[in-house]
Amino acid sequence: MVASTDQNLVYDLKISSVGPSRVTGTDIFHEPIGVDIAMKLHYLHGVYFFSSQASRGLDIMRIKESLFFWCCDYYTACGRFRRSDDTGRPFIKCNDCGVRIIEAECDKTIDEWLKMKDCSSLNNKFLIYHLPIGPEISFSPLCYLQMTKFKCGGMSLGLSWAHILGDPFSASECINTWGLFLSSLKSNGPIKIIKSPKRLKSSEDPKEPLSLKRVDPLGDLWVTTNNCKMETFSIYLTATKVSQLLSNIWGQSPNKEIPLFESLCAIMWQSIAKVRESHEPKIVTICKKDPNHPKRGLLSNSQIISSVKADFPIKDSNLRELANLLARRDSDENDLIEELVEKDNGMVDYILYGANLTFLNLEEANLYGLEWNGHKPIFVHYSIQGVGDEGAVLVLPWPENCGKYDGEGRVITVILPENEAMKLKSELKENGLLPENEFE
Repeated sequence: MVASTDQNLVYDLKISSVGPSRVTGTDIFHEPIGVDIAMKLHYLHGVYFFSSQASRGLDIMRIKESLFFWCCDYYTACGRFRRSDDTGRPFIKCNDCGVRIIEAECDKTIDEWLKMKDCSSLNNKFLIYHLPIGPEISFSPLCYLQMTKFKCGGMSLGLSWAHILGDPFSASECINTWGLFLSSLKSNGPIKIIKSPKRLKSSEDPKEPLSLKRVDPLGDLWVTTNNCKMETFSIYLTATKVSQLLSNIWGQSPNKEIPLFESLCAIMWQSIAKVRESHEPKIVTICKKDPNHPKRGLLSNSQIISSVKADFPIKDSNLRELANLLARRDSDENDLIEELVEKDNGMVDYILYGANLTFLNLEEANLYGLEWNGHKPIFVHYSIQGVGDEGAVLVLPWPENCGKYDGEGRVITVILPENEAMKLKSELKENGLLPENEFE
């Protein structure tokens, strides 16, 4: 529960819109491909914290002026959804309706905010303005940007991003590009219309991907329906703690080839299996950056989606064996997802995050690439809205330039059913895997 006093942490919200400074044109459309539509019930949430030095001189007029130009490069994020008259398949009409801008105030300093218990989940929702797409999809913005001013002069940027636009790697690069306009390192150029990607032809009987789950039809309100209340919490692992965990799995002299992400996921997989007791998660989904990720300026859901299936008990298994299984990744399922959604012509609703227990690797996402006045964020946190009941685990990079801590630390964000989250916290504390908030 959120205390009633917490309701007033962020106040004086002012809402407006910003669109491209140049008219995109008439009858410009963007058609999401199958993988995009498979992600339509998911939303990315990100919060960037900037110091008073970084925020100096950034009033709302300067911010909006830079966003006018940024929207020209990312005009699809300024559009609104429609449905095809013939098939009902959703597409984006690039009509320059714009992104939503929210101005807000907070009477705490950023340091005080970061010292609050689990600032990255419970309270950060006040820094992110979020509304799902629907029930009138033609009026629903795809992107919200909330600027919150803190008592210390610092600011936060809260991002709510419809996942159908692109994965976390696309979203973070998109936001990083805005920093170039803000710093006058990128000028206002003509709008370059980008053709919609080609849709993959579906086979007559496509194989069902393990990573995707059909859900009951939701019509034009794109919100995941859970069977239970979901909870989000974060674990802060310093470089020393990460090194200790790796040594526990691989021995005292681990080599550089040891997969850090897979090792951490093996620990979390086994810990979650222990709290679920009678229904161990034998199948998990892994999402990682595609090394051939499209260049800056292109939005896409191009992350590599894989499934891993274990034929042995998870809670009693060897962690090294689990990590190796995750590193091998039994199958890449992007094409299978594409074929299945195309067979259904985009008219069936799915979830991916939380269809199985899902591990999302954001280590290679350039989360600290956004700069204000030459300064990078103090701290960046990403999470996902719309995770299914099986839950998700995100592995994020450690804050850059974080004093005594180096970049080998990790932040792990866990999204699970509320009753499982409580048991998992106890399990992690017993094993020394849930340290106190390292920002205190």
